Amino acid sequence: MNDISKINGHGLVLSKNVLGDLLKYSAISDEGLQKICDRLPELHRGKKICGRKNSQTTSTLMSMTMIADSPYRQLKQCLSQIDNKRNALIEAHFNIKKDEVRIKRYEKGDDELDKVEAEHIKATMYEVRTSAENAMKEIGMYQDIYEQIRASHNIPVDWDEEDYEEQEIPHALRMSFRQAIQNIMSSGKVAISTVEYWEQFGVHPLVGEKLTRDYLESVALEIRDNKLPSVVSMHKFLDHMVETFKDEHKHSLTRIGVDAIVNHQYAYKKQKK
Repeated sequence: MNDISKINGHGLVLSKNVLGDLLKYSAISDEGLQKICDRLPELHRGKKICGRKNSQTTSTLMSMTMIADSPYRQLKQCLSQIDNKRNALIEAHFNIKKDEVRIKRYEKGDDELDKVEAEHIKATMYEVRTSAENAMKEIGMYQDIYEQIRASHNIPVDWDEEDYEEQEIPHALRMSFRQAIQNIMSSGKVAISTVEYWEQFGVHPLVGEKLTRDYLESVALEIRDNKLPSVVSMHKFLDHMVETFKDEHKHSLTRIGVDAIVNHQYAYKKQKK
């Protein structure tokens, strides 16, 4: 065929004819080029499998675990991901509509370059549709994770801003002590940012450091005794720190001069039935 491109359900089909001018002086043999082209359909199948930015494992374990210590924070993360994918789909929808109009205009023209432009747009439209399909898969995945988190933590369907804010102090305390563990393990000392984090939530930095070092030493002793504590040990330590310091932020509020963190007058609340 003499066409510079051919479009089918997989977008632009790369063939020896299509690549002839582009690779005119290439050292690749005709046989090698044909072999490469013959195996390209696997790309389209593979992109449907792993064309997303993150695997479901990465999205579920790494994103959900590392970003949040509160189920409400995890719900927020799910909603953020869904919103990003939704906005991308809206943008893709209108880009496709614009491209369809451009194709019609180019195909009406007599100029050979217009025909090339039309073929080019058709090829890129396939890539947009593939990305849209992957975005829809991610939306579905995050919707499922959202519902599972909500159900497993007995969070009401109509949870509101007050419910969310109620979990922010426990979240901050867990994050601060997790950071302290990371600081000590990586540099042997607590970072200034963690010291500031503790002070903001009413934890004396020296007390926070002592408790963290005591915990790490207890784990080290278990390991020396050939015991291998799981990560549940750390989770229990973080939960214990929440119970110990859950009201200490009130000292910081007093110093600032306010009596409450949340102004309920301006918080989004669930509708009363």
